[in-house]
Parts: sequence; C-alpha cells; structure tokens
Amino acid sequence: MSHLLPVTTILGCKNSMLREGLRHILSSTRFRLHPENLTSGEIALDQAVQEGPLLFILDANLYPLGLAEGVWSLKQQYAQARIVVLSDSFNLEGMKSAFQSGADGYCLASTGCEALIKYLDLAMLGEVVFPSAAFLAAISTHAEGLDLSKETPATRTSPLQVASASEGHDSPIRTLSSREAEILQCLMQGAPNKVIARKLDVAEATVKVHIKAILRKIRVANRTQAAMWAVNHLASNSEDAVWLQSGERLAAHSLR
Repeated sequence: MSHLLPVTTILGCKNSMLREGLRHILSSTRFRLHPENLTSGEIALDQAVQEGPLLFILDANLYPLGLAEGVWSLKQQYAQARIVVLSDSFNLEGMKSAFQSGADGYCLASTGCEALIKYLDLAMLGEVVFPSAAFLAAISTHAEGLDLSKETPATRTSPLQVASASEGHDSPIRTLSSREAEILQCLMQGAPNKVIARKLDVAEATVKVHIKAILRKIRVANRTQAAMWAVNHLASNSEDAVWLQSGERLAAHSLR
C-alpha cells in the first residue's frame, strides 16, 4: 500500500536535543531522515527526493518571527510535501495560522513516541492532526470568559433547544445531531471510520452515513475539510464550541 512507502523526512529543529530525540524516535520507522537539516528555514532537495513521499517536521521555534510565513514558503516550494509543526506549548492562534498557511499537523513536543508516529502516519494519509484535548481545553477556557449577561436568551437555552431552534441561527453546527457532533470531534482527531465505529459502538456503514450528513450540513467536500472547518469555526465562535461539547455529553449520557 502507498502509505507504507518510505517517507523522506526532513527535520527543522532549532533545539539540538529535540533534533536528536526525533532521530532516535524515527530511527526504526518508515520515516527516513534526510541527511540535511532545515536549520535556516531553507533547503534545496534533489528532484528524485521531491517525487517521492516527503515530510517536513518543523520546530515552531525555528521561525520566531513568523511560523506561518515559514510554513507557507515551504509549501510554495514543495507543494506535495506534508508539514507537521512541533510546538513546546499549545497556542490556538499559532495552530490556526499554521494550518491556514498549509500545515498538515500541529503536535506538542511532549507527545508520546507512539502517538507522534501515528500523527505522522495520518498526516501522510492526508488527514489534519492536532492535539484535540489541548484544543478543546483552549476553547473551553475562552468560553468561560464570556459575559453571559450580554447574551441573548437563545444562547442560554439547553443544547436540544438550540438545535430545535436552529432556524434562528445561521451556524451550520447547530444543525448537527449529538451523534454527528461526536463524529465531527473524531474527524478533528484524524480518526478513520473503523476507529470511530469501534469508539461509538456502531457499524462502519453508519459512520459513513453520518459523515455524509456532516459534510452536507457544514458545506464541505471531504473529511479533511470538515476537520479544518471545525478548527477554524469553533475557535472563532466559542458559543458553538460549548454547544458541541454539550451535545457530546448528551450523547455519552444516552449510552449509559
């Protein structure tokens, strides 16, 4: 299968300890390290290398004046390459700008070895990967800072009431069922259909049906676009983020 092919992997790390750690982690995987490192933000690759699977792993500290610009520049030069950013800490705006510039993944430097390799595998398959727990914590913290006294009555109703009154809202996410909300979160984590089916204890065919409904409701073409839509939309609209999390809790409660 194509996703099992060796992947030429180029490290862009400012920290030598991080670089050596990644070398050790990837030494027994299909991610074959290129002899040159991306230490100055630029690198010239042979045509043969460019024609095969190509991955850049970038330390966010490599571009102190603009991570997004660095990602964009690499994507312009190597359009077919996958780019995964490693960050010391979670930065919501930094993650958004990296994705908008063409990054395929955003991981924490503290990510476990096995999890990191799975992230890289998913990125090579065309999925968008990022630390969902940190993302949800960030948007939840932002939501807690809202002045609820200034909200309209509709925003203070229960999740089910909001969903049933979606005609008064133009946000597509309010049209999702609680099960679709759960599956959208799984898509944000880069989970394939089989994993989603096992997690929710449903048939894989059922997951496919729900995904088609999600794509139609949020008006995107594929699961990767759905994950990106969720990242951008939920981060910029914390009310919808709270609604989505509440819908997930309702779905989990109904399974007990």
